[in-house]
Amino acid sequence: MLQPPLVYVGGMAKISVDFSTSLAKVIKKHREQKGMSLAKLAELSGTTQTYPGRVEKGERVPTVNVVYAFAQALSVPLWKLIREAEKLK
Repeated sequence: MLQPPLVYVGGMAKISVDFSTSLAKVIKKHREQKGMSLAKLAELSGTTQTYPGRVEKGERVPTVNVVYAFAQALSVPLWKLIREAEKLK
């Protein structure tokens, strides 16, 4: 079985590039469905103003804690975001 490509940060594998991209798409989809701005998502999740947009553009790979904060801000269970991202891969 082939392994997905990984992002390496400081010499350590962090996350599958494909999954990270899929997760960003799912977060954006839920944010837009709720009519929520990037600024509001940042405020509700406790991140910097620009961080959610950078995640959605694939410029940043969020930690599980940040994804959890996004899920809480979007009122979507964390498992649902992950499940939807898995289906997009």
